[in-house]
Amino acid sequence: MRVLHTISGIWKHTGGPAETVPQLCSALVQKGIDVILTTLDGPLSDAAIECKKNSVDLRTYSHHWKFSLKITEAIKEITKNVDIIHGHGLWLPTNWVTGFYARKHNKPFVITTRGALNPNALSHSPWKKKIAGYLFDNRNLHSADCIHVTSLGEYEAIRSYGLKNPMAIIPNGIDIKKFMFLPPGTALIDRYKTLDGKKILLFLSRISWEKGLPLLAEAWANVSPDFRDWHLLIGGRGPQKYENEIKRLFKEKGLSERVTWAGLLLGEEKMSALALAELFVLPTHSENFGIAIAEALSAGVPVITTKEAPWPDLIEHKCGWWIPIDVDCLTNVLREALMLSDAEREEMGENGKSLIQGKYTWDRVTAQMISVYDWIIQGGTPPECIKID
Repeated sequence: MRVLHTISGIWKHTGGPAETVPQLCSALVQKGIDVILTTLDGPLSDAAIECKKNSVDLRTYSHHWKFSLKITEAIKEITKNVDIIHGHGLWLPTNWVTGFYARKHNKPFVITTRGALNPNALSHSPWKKKIAGYLFDNRNLHSADCIHVTSLGEYEAIRSYGLKNPMAIIPNGIDIKKFMFLPPGTALIDRYKTLDGKKILLFLSRISWEKGLPLLAEAWANVSPDFRDWHLLIGGRGPQKYENEIKRLFKEKGLSERVTWAGLLLGEEKMSALALAELFVLPTHSENFGIAIAEALSAGVPVITTKEAPWPDLIEHKCGWWIPIDVDCLTNVLREALMLSDAEREEMGENGKSLIQGKYTWDRVTAQMISVYDWIIQGGTPPECIKID
């Protein structure tokens, strides 16, 4: 089977899909699938660089403001010679071109929406998305043979959007082996002396509107005076204007001495941050999966996140807290989590590792994805992960 995957960008600073899409492609190749991955050029994520080593045919194309005649021509030609096309994301020219040529060449077509149709995501720049939907995306969505989502919540959001397509509910995967032997956190401590001798509450994600940092600032201001042995480490980057606003907010709340801004943490530095962390927090407003949550659990770190992330597993498997978006609730849960003994947090961490190993490995995920591809191409009984109602 030959599959074309397309995505606008898999760059270092762009968050989850920049890791999970190349990892999915790598895992498919390991299962014997011939994969071409097309994207716009830029500073590639670690997963993108690694997927090239794993025999994924990664092709990058120059662009101007995310528009590229070169990738348009490439997708036009590649679609003629593949068995199935799998596009990731919405609202951008690469997504529009992918759907257009899938229809033109009458090729089976899968769309992974990557959370783009979740209500909170739709509320951000709504008129731009309505125009893009009217002109391009809605036609692609309605014509797709299958829409892939990573959670039940995302499935429900897409049904609310009015789409009736078959949907595959398949989570993102995690390479648990990468988290088995974490490096020591000494490199980060040497770089940031404020971390030395502290227990670390870690936020590790993009610095953007949906990640809930204003909520965290207020809750941390409420809690931190009573827990002087704890320190908040924030890893991530975002638009400079927004970063400056958020840093100013933390400063205004008197938290300059209680928070360290580490910037973008990749590779060994990211693993060191996870090794240092006693707790992970992500008070998100919109998450179709939350790869940062899965990585924290893989590293044995209990997680605090909101019900806008699809992680009821945190409660069911006793490895974290799954709470409403509310300052008082986050404050109370932070206080509860920080008061636990080290042994209690370690037990929760082990529960998180077991959850990932049992449910979110790439071997399990790719087997489901291949079953979807086979079903779309050959017909027959839908796989268990498919919902048609």
